[in-house]
Amino acid sequence: MLKPYPRILNVAAYRNNSGTTNYHAGEIKVEEQLMHGLSVLFSYTHSKLIDDASSVFPSTVLFSPNSSSLIAADTYNPRLERDLSSGDMPNVLLASITYELPVGKGHAFATTGISRYIFSNWTANAVLLSQSGMPVTVTQSTNNNSFAGFALQRPNVSGTTSLSAEKRTPAKYFNTGAFSSAPQFTLGSASRNPVRGPAYRDLDLALVKRLNASHHTNIEFRGEIFDLMNTPAFAQPSGSFGSTAFGSTISTITDPRVVRFAVRIRR
Repeated sequence: MLKPYPRILNVAAYRNNSGTTNYHAGEIKVEEQLMHGLSVLFSYTHSKLIDDASSVFPSTVLFSPNSSSLIAADTYNPRLERDLSSGDMPNVLLASITYELPVGKGHAFATTGISRYIFSNWTANAVLLSQSGMPVTVTQSTNNNSFAGFALQRPNVSGTTSLSAEKRTPAKYFNTGAFSSAPQFTLGSASRNPVRGPAYRDLDLALVKRLNASHHTNIEFRGEIFDLMNTPAFAQPSGSFGSTAFGSTISTITDPRVVRFAVRIRR
């Protein structure tokens, strides 16, 4: 009853072009070159990416006909898929600072003696990256319309799907109570990507000393801290409605804080 030709369960298409995309963005960039030993770079991008198919071709499309070139709740009505893209990242902020410490010859501190050799030629670098989380695709774990050739079924949704920051936990990252099961012969009212996953924050710090050992040899000492604040970057929460893991995120996508020391010799 949901399809114009209910007796035909599947139609294979070979490398069928599907999907439309719309992207708008505004960007601000401020860059200050070396001034009193300080260099600063700041950039911010605000954007919106909308499409009706964030991923079209599986790997098998290179070798055989593709029966699912557009995974949609209703392949006869692809405009229902139009939503924020799975790759939508509305806010991205990047800031970096490089500072040559005012120590040694020609500076205010440690200009003579052994302290000049120990504390001079040090540079501090810091990089901050902050970006929004990306949308999460939600589908029912039990597809009540699979018998009719429908590749997926989405649940019904009512109310607000997001949670305030103080209510989010790895076990319940979004409002799972806003979703309910869609019965057979219905498509479900939830859009393709109705919730958004965790944001990403990272601050890296490095301290570098360069030393000219001779006319042909340079030595560089480096101390680096990746993820200085040890902020966990959680993976996307599960979007499988009906499963026990729905709405939870139990893994991280980056390593915890890493401290590294290195010596580099160039000849």
